Amino acid sequence: MNANDIKWITSGNLEHDPFFFSIPEKLDTFGYCIDFTGYGEGKADKAQLCILDVANKKEEPNILIICPDGSKESWYIALLKGVGLDFKFVNAARDAVSYFSPGTSNMMLLDEKVLAEGEGSAFDPIRKSGMMWDLIIIDGSGAVDGMDYSLYTNNIGMKTSKLLILAPYPSEYTQAPDGIKEIVKALLNDENMAKGVDDYTIDENVMKFTMESPFVNYPRELRSDNAVTIVRYEFPEAEIPANLHIDEQAGSRYSHGGNVFEEYNLPEASIYKKQEYTPSDAQTLKNKDRKLGKFLEIIDGIMNSDDKTAVVYFKSEATVNYIEKILSAIYYDKRNNIRYLDKTRFDTRLLKQWYETAPEKRFKVILTSDRMTEGMGIYSPITHIINYELPDSPVELQQRYMRRSLDPSVNNPEFIIFLDNNGVFDTRVLSRALAGNLYKAFRVNVPSENIMFNIEGIETMLAEIIADIKYVADYTGAVGSSFDIISKFRQDYNIPSARDLTTAPKTHDYAQRKLQTIAKALGVDDMIGEKDLDKAALTEKITAKVNEIRSGFSYFDKDGKISTIPHNTAKTAEFKQFAGYLDGNPFNLGLKNAREELQKAVSGKKEYAYIKNVITEIPDALKPAVLYNIWIYWHKTLGIGGSYAEFIKAYNEGVI
Repeated sequence: MNANDIKWITSGNLEHDPFFFSIPEKLDTFGYCIDFTGYGEGKADKAQLCILDVANKKEEPNILIICPDGSKESWYIALLKGVGLDFKFVNAARDAVSYFSPGTSNMMLLDEKVLAEGEGSAFDPIRKSGMMWDLIIIDGSGAVDGMDYSLYTNNIGMKTSKLLILAPYPSEYTQAPDGIKEIVKALLNDENMAKGVDDYTIDENVMKFTMESPFVNYPRELRSDNAVTIVRYEFPEAEIPANLHIDEQAGSRYSHGGNVFEEYNLPEASIYKKQEYTPSDAQTLKNKDRKLGKFLEIIDGIMNSDDKTAVVYFKSEATVNYIEKILSAIYYDKRNNIRYLDKTRFDTRLLKQWYETAPEKRFKVILTSDRMTEGMGIYSPITHIINYELPDSPVELQQRYMRRSLDPSVNNPEFIIFLDNNGVFDTRVLSRALAGNLYKAFRVNVPSENIMFNIEGIETMLAEIIADIKYVADYTGAVGSSFDIISKFRQDYNIPSARDLTTAPKTHDYAQRKLQTIAKALGVDDMIGEKDLDKAALTEKITAKVNEIRSGFSYFDKDGKISTIPHNTAKTAEFKQFAGYLDGNPFNLGLKNAREELQKAVSGKKEYAYIKNVITEIPDALKPAVLYNIWIYWHKTLGIGGSYAEFIKAYNEGVI
């Protein structure tokens, strides 16, 4: 057994994808890589492969990961559970960098908001040290409306030998994302390589795999016909009389639908507002709330299973609190299987328990908002993704679809959307607010997919919103006063109050721009000029466009129209050639040899004593990761040994 083989065990917990392996190769060739892949799919594994590559090549690596507020915990858990490397937080606390030393290895997670504080921030001691980073990873993939490039070009103030940027989605949905190149110029130490970024064009060709470009873009193809499961429900009209509608009394509508107690002042509201529910309370609310009843039918099968986990998404704190209280009342004896992520976003006790004792029990229902980033902090295999409340952005819907757990054993969770037959709850949000933001579904020049187009009946909804917005634009353009039309338009499409639609002319201009943008994207702008819209012909043309979008990866061209290229575009002949070399790649070959050596140690009944001698030859930065992954291989794959805590105790006492 030798250290050069054993150290590659660190990659055994990661996905070995040819596309992923190309990124560290590109970092070696160009010094930087910009990953435009959809919504950051596989970003934890990609980043960790690059981290391990650097850590294996340098005795004391300096590695910095910069991520938005709300995702640093996920990154930390991913790094710890993925490769076992301990990255330190740099947050706004004044003592956040107390362990920093320019003379040793530094592996740090920097909260993006600390950069925004500029001079005097907790990051200042690092910035002023003049230290050179070996690798900086910038995670912008969770951004819904792009990223502030100036935050990185102006506020980091340091250089790096290698730079990986996980590009945001949408990068800038109104224009090509060329601004991201400025980050490369500002941070990359090799000025010639940095200037060379302008030689490469960000266009639809980034979809095609080539080692001759520092860019990559290979989103994973959506499941086809069964990508989305629709669960329908209906409220009897007599149970929700119009005179109890809250917006008629308070002047607002519950913006994301699906919570009848937030939309209507029903008699059961006194129970709904309780701090805790009894099982009897939960049953009463279930009898009134038809959507809740459908939801619980799904959850019951998950809670009573041995191998299922659901992530349930919400947009409002009121609704997630409601569902948490319902589940706690019904499954009072299984509360430990239910976790509300936003309430306990970073539970170090649970992390310590997993890391040291590896309990077999796991979460079965995880409640969260869209602040959860990429699901990197969840180790349970996700079998169901449930949209209890819909977002009004196609970007957020796609991010929900693409989030997976750290356990890759379940690759295609069931993606569930609720729709009401009344047309005023989830159906309103989907058919108006979500579909009405279609222009956020894709990027200019950079192909990807969006799950919204795989929803059954979406073509009809798109035709209906074009007719609806045309009516609003025509009406407000012809009539001097239209308070009711404006109010309904604002409510149906979740238009924020910051958007000034206080007059008919302002509403007309806004509706007209929205109409033209959506119509152009779908290639039906030639049909909306007619006074009387031919809805049958419109639906037929949009149906053809939706079928085209479903057949491949799509993007907005320079004219604002959606163009689509085939699914197999990324896997070029060059990709097949590159993939053919992977057997000899250090990650693959080294991992194979490491596992063989560790298997021999078990078969030979040597009590594993000699791994201690091998570990001494491994760089200090990698030792914890190597030990951790040896334990994973022995414990999980070979089924021997106890907890990680027991493993380390035995190692320290020299009795392994």
